[in-house]
Amino acid sequence: MALTYVQLKQAIQDFLENDAAEFTAATGSGVAPIDLCIEFAEMRIFREADISAYRKTIETTLSSNNRFLDIPQDLYVTRYIKILAGEFLQEKDESFVREFTQNVSTQGTPRFYALYGEGAYSASDRGMRWLFSPRADIDYTLEIGYTILPTGLSSSNANSYLGDYAPDLLLYGSLLEAATFMKLTADQGSRYQALYDRALQTFIGQEQTRKRTDEFVSGEMGTYKRG
Repeated sequence: MALTYVQLKQAIQDFLENDAAEFTAATGSGVAPIDLCIEFAEMRIFREADISAYRKTIETTLSSNNRFLDIPQDLYVTRYIKILAGEFLQEKDESFVREFTQNVSTQGTPRFYALYGEGAYSASDRGMRWLFSPRADIDYTLEIGYTILPTGLSSSNANSYLGDYAPDLLLYGSLLEAATFMKLTADQGSRYQALYDRALQTFIGQEQTRKRTDEFVSGEMGTYKRG
């Protein structure tokens, strides 16, 4: 079954037998500890599993005589960049990209890119860009694939992909985070860790193997295939 925000909060309280206000009610920070546990669990899962539902592809223009492009506000991890009617670009570190065309006025078809920070951050500006080399000689339409940072469960967002399709993983992750808040014993924490690890393993197998395996090419999962 899926777990909505309200159902997940109740399940956490039921498993821990803890409905105390210091756990469920907002503190001076304006956030309830139970909500922090859910948010931290979502972030842990997001970092540990490459989730298909959070992949996104856009098209944008790298204009002529330009070598910089602001990253999308919702980008978390760059998956690839390619010229729409051409080749995939190679990701390198910033020093390599800058060294490849030391004369910054050199123009051509972009071959390499690097992600770098400008040293400034705000809620409306991530302060990060892609640097391309060489500088674009004409306008190029780029196809950019990346992973987004999704909206988590909250009082204003009742459903999420994890809540609908991996409720066990989300619950065990939340219990694991809550175990730290409640200062549970090592044995109790280890129990939730084991449950979380098992759910994560099966979830990753589904997201990163079964969903991305073509049976026509690779055969059915778990079946013997003669070479």
